[in-house]
Amino acid sequence: MDIKLQDVRHDSTVDSATIENSPRRLTGNMGAIGLALTVLAFSAPLTTVSGYIPFALAFGGVASPLIFLVTAVVLLLFSVGYVTLNNIVKRPGDFYAFVSYGIGKSTGLGSGILAAVAYFLLLSGVTSFFGVSCSDLVHSMTGANLPWFWPTLGCWLVVAILGYLHVELSAKVLTWVMMLEILVCLAFSFGVVFKGGVPGIAASAPFNPHELSHSSHIPFSMLFVMSFFTGFEATALFRDEVKLPDQTIPRATYGAVIFIGVIYTFCAYAMIMAYGTNVQDVAAKTPAVMFPEAFSKFVDPRLHTIVTILVMTSAFAAALSNQNVLSRYLHNLGTDGAVPGFLGQVHPKHQSPYLASMTTSTLVLCTLIPFIPMGTKPDILYGALSGLGTSGVIILMAIVNFASLAWYVRSGRKQGTSFAKSFLAPAISSVFFIALVVLVALHFDVLAGGEPGQYTWLFYCLIGVQLGGMVLAQYFKRVRPDVFRRLGRSHHS
Repeated sequence: MDIKLQDVRHDSTVDSATIENSPRRLTGNMGAIGLALTVLAFSAPLTTVSGYIPFALAFGGVASPLIFLVTAVVLLLFSVGYVTLNNIVKRPGDFYAFVSYGIGKSTGLGSGILAAVAYFLLLSGVTSFFGVSCSDLVHSMTGANLPWFWPTLGCWLVVAILGYLHVELSAKVLTWVMMLEILVCLAFSFGVVFKGGVPGIAASAPFNPHELSHSSHIPFSMLFVMSFFTGFEATALFRDEVKLPDQTIPRATYGAVIFIGVIYTFCAYAMIMAYGTNVQDVAAKTPAVMFPEAFSKFVDPRLHTIVTILVMTSAFAAALSNQNVLSRYLHNLGTDGAVPGFLGQVHPKHQSPYLASMTTSTLVLCTLIPFIPMGTKPDILYGALSGLGTSGVIILMAIVNFASLAWYVRSGRKQGTSFAKSFLAPAISSVFFIALVVLVALHFDVLAGGEPGQYTWLFYCLIGVQLGGMVLAQYFKRVRPDVFRRLGRSHHS
């Protein structure tokens, strides 16, 4: 049986000797807005609106805005258990620390390694997407064929440099990019609404529950919608880099879910108003042109190039946000000794996890380089990597719900913790995420592409990563008990 976190957090040997010899902590002074924008950039709002919402529309049709609202409500329920754990655990590490605390160190280490793998896949995917977007932009403006890998490598280099420096510099960059993205999304949505959209569809139709009966693919639409929110769950990872974390992290988490839920719902509504009752057919046949054509028609066609550039910068912001998240997972695992210890080092000047960030950049480069001489189509590359990474995050969110439930049953009710916050909300959320995990397992091709069943083995590889981390923890328990005691940031003070 795992040694629980509460069993060792008062161990004087761990609290004094271990902490004294640990690398210096990450530092920062981010507020709730800065943290929310940092994690919101992960989901690349403008890229999502222009490139991915059409896929949700292809499955959900006119009822899609209602699906966005339902998903946002479920994620708010998830957030209730999540922030409750944050204020109880009081340690960085996010999924890694939360699952270690709630279920046990073995499951926690498996989740920490799975999180690192999932975010690595997402980072590799969005970096290649930047290159594709830039290549398409150059071709549309000049007619020249710029290979996708050159701008991809440029994006990789800039992200690597910013990831090496203090997180607040990245936060400032992401804040400005996010503000521009949000401005374009709002300009599009209000432009459609003010001009009334196309005739033939009632303004209230997208929020009419009866519309849900017109599509048999609602679960797939909800799966896509869930993937659009990815990133908000990383707020607790920056615990040491925000001021007043017990207030800042909950505010940023709730704020991120509510804000992005409202923006995506509004944009999906506007897209439906722009295409009317034919929106599902258009989304199924020509998803790539839906947003640019609607923007040109209802806002201003002269801004097309500017919007395309902002879609590209949106992908860059997502890569930078992802880089920060992944490097902090490696930093936490390195600090605890679960992976090579140098990954836990903190830069003496920039107070950043610089070696973890450099390692992240190196791994991404080593992943992308082989695809260049192979001539792999970049759309297949970023589609498969992003789908696989999103699947990993969905699995992790299901596990962290169980962590909240396990902690409440074991300790929470004895401490008088709120039943609604620590048990009821995560219990409802668990049903949703279990259903999503089953849906992904049965229809992995919907997220990752390929023929039905062709790449399902990749999904089970994610399960293998979780199990492999649990086996590694048991190895530490028997061979390196000093490392096992530290797992889950147990020595953090």
